[in-house]
Amino acid sequence: MTADDDVLALLRARPHLTVYDGFVDVDESAKVINVPVPYVVFYSSSGYDNDVRFSGQVAGRVLEFQVTGVGGTREQAKWALDEARLALSRNRLNGNLIVRDDLSQMVRRDDDYSRPGGKPVFYGADRYSVVV
Repeated sequence: MTADDDVLALLRARPHLTVYDGFVDVDESAKVINVPVPYVVFYSSSGYDNDVRFSGQVAGRVLEFQVTGVGGTREQAKWALDEARLALSRNRLNGNLIVRDDLSQMVRRDDDYSRPGGKPVFYGADRYSVVV
């Protein structure tokens, strides 16, 4: 299993939290999200080298990832992010601490996408990192 798979497993272990791996069914022509809310979407980066030395050695690799919480209300989006935070923040992945980044995005209404019937969508994003 990869570190991404491990993080997804932690998220999916939360009861009542729907988790998508980077893709949600959306009608792009109508800009309508076709899945029930609330939910979170997991995105990850390729990471970066940790503690690079002048000799060329590195102390390890850091995985950076983002969890976007989506809801029909601000409260639903916050609930989804809180559930993800309970699953991830200050917990360990293969012995290494998962840390929430301060560069997270505030929850706000999405002015581009909506739910069926023109209902609003709210979202916010929390960023995390962990040594892998």
